[in-house]
Amino acid sequence: MKMRLPDRLTLTIFMMLFLCPCLTWAQKKVTPVDNDPNKPDQPTLHYYDKHGNQLEEPVLFLSQLDTITKVKSGPVYPLLDAVTVGVDFFDAIMKLAGQSYTSFSASGQLSLYNWILPTVEIGIGQADNTPELNNYHYRCKTSPFFKIGFDYNFLYKSSPDYQVGLGLRLGWSAFRYDITDITINSGYWNQTNHFALLNQSASVLWAEALLGIKVKIAGPISMGWSFRYHRRLHTRPGAQSNPWFVPGYGGNSSIGGTFSIFYTLPLARQRTSTALPDIATATENTLPVQTE
Repeated sequence: MKMRLPDRLTLTIFMMLFLCPCLTWAQKKVTPVDNDPNKPDQPTLHYYDKHGNQLEEPVLFLSQLDTITKVKSGPVYPLLDAVTVGVDFFDAIMKLAGQSYTSFSASGQLSLYNWILPTVEIGIGQADNTPELNNYHYRCKTSPFFKIGFDYNFLYKSSPDYQVGLGLRLGWSAFRYDITDITINSGYWNQTNHFALLNQSASVLWAEALLGIKVKIAGPISMGWSFRYHRRLHTRPGAQSNPWFVPGYGGNSSIGGTFSIFYTLPLARQRTSTALPDIATATENTLPVQTE
């Protein structure tokens, strides 16, 4: 059976329409797509510096941004970070300089997050002095005192080896004292009277605000200073007098200080997290490229 001319023409057109796309697809070059999200950034070839000046040799520039985000405010160290014990030598040094009263104290401090530092101080004090321009001799028998409070460490995200903080203390002492060689002159009668007030009993409650600094010397040993302002809150005086000296408080001055040596026992070997910068950082590496 012979095909007619219109049928042949129709078949030829159909085959051309079918074969042309196939031939086109066969000749097309397939380019693979890399969708690996972990692939590192590729360096870029630069011909000019940041000022727009042409470089003698082009360089490869690789900039990789750190993915670290801003650190949230909060503790960096464990809750129970360390225990510190210390001994105050300030009054011992002042005694060598001629001070007429002394207070010796030991302290124990617990570090919470290296941030809040509850503190207990215990010690003894005594005085033996004839104040200038006064007509009596004051002697306080060796008596104990106690202080309790806390420090706030401003460097709580930094190394515990260095601390700067503000603190509060509440102190109390009960003691006995003698006032002797009391001299009273009577100009009218031209007479001089001498008497004494013995075994006077008193107690004092006071508050302290302090600014302290602590630095590491070697290993677990450190030293620290504090400047203190104290004020009496309540005084139960002696039967016939008011006390001039209070163990742990000092004389009539409202300013005091401490100089201490500390030994720190860590309760946690490492920090729970690492202090991080506040902003993302970038590292830049430049690799010279030799051109032919």
